[in-house]
Amino acid sequence: MDGIRKWKIGLFLSLLLVSLFSLKIALEVKMEKWEVTEESFGEVVGYLAERYPEKATAGGIAIGLGFKEVLSDFLFLQSIQYFGEWGGEKEEKFLKVYPVLKAMGKLSPHFIPGYSFGTLVMVELGYLDEAIDFLSEGISNNPYAFELWLYRDFMIRLFRTYEYKKAIEGLKKAIQLEGHPPILERMLAFAYEKNKQIKLSILQWKRAKESTQDPHIGKICERNIDRLLLKLK
Repeated sequence: MDGIRKWKIGLFLSLLLVSLFSLKIALEVKMEKWEVTEESFGEVVGYLAERYPEKATAGGIAIGLGFKEVLSDFLFLQSIQYFGEWGGEKEEKFLKVYPVLKAMGKLSPHFIPGYSFGTLVMVELGYLDEAIDFLSEGISNNPYAFELWLYRDFMIRLFRTYEYKKAIEGLKKAIQLEGHPPILERMLAFAYEKNKQIKLSILQWKRAKESTQDPHIGKICERNIDRLLLKLK
């Protein structure tokens, strides 16, 4: 049974690797050229130097020769490989994968699945503060990647670190951006409730109801408004 389980895990990671790597290549074809500044150059080498001195040297040479995309692809593959090595303590796995993910983020700051995968790794290993910082970096580079706002302010801050005020602040900023998914407005209403701001939660549910043309969503908003009104009695 253990052999079958390991085979299934290996197959899953292989499929994940192929799909994410293919997506990375496709996205890089479409995205604009991003030049590596001297500051980010130093950061990439710095992230790798202490843990992987040989990779840091090779990375510095690769960037200097204009091969940053190749190095970024290599680091992405390395991060999946390190995470896929199921043996060892969580701290050891984190120390292996973290500098690689950070370097990858500096080299390909617009590769959104890289931030998503990196967050998955850090949360799985129990490093929530680092996951939040990594997502914040991704959001700064890709403010319209709304899934990153969702991961940080809804999934982690509301349900893992219980930072309700910070979750509210983040979601309020996200819904100010043009083209945001309507679900973020309902998540903000839920965040207000978690922070015991019932009146603001009701007000936000009303706004969500007014902004939707979906009758099913409208009924969901109405049910939550009625439920919260009972709490005020």
